[in-house]
Amino acid sequence: KDFQKVGDISILLKNSDQKKNKFTLAVMADDKMTEKKDRNVNEPLQFYVSKSLYELVVNQVGKNTISGYLSTPKYQARNN
Repeated sequence: KDFQKVGDISILLKNSDQKKNKFTLAVMADDKMTEKKDRNVNEPLQFYVSKSLYELVVNQVGKNTISGYLSTPKYQARNN
């Protein structure tokens, strides 16, 4: 099992429970690893990457898989 790159982040599925619709992820963003333990389906996981808010939502949990989407900012805020 290795990290999978999705957009500007990398994700590693550590555990998935198909019956309870729960999962555990390791998220690598900006060279920092964060573990999201026992999260539910359709629960938004929010975190910052380079001062931009990202949102990860998992819709389905399989035996060793998850599927969902990553929401990223449409534009970058200007630093004045």
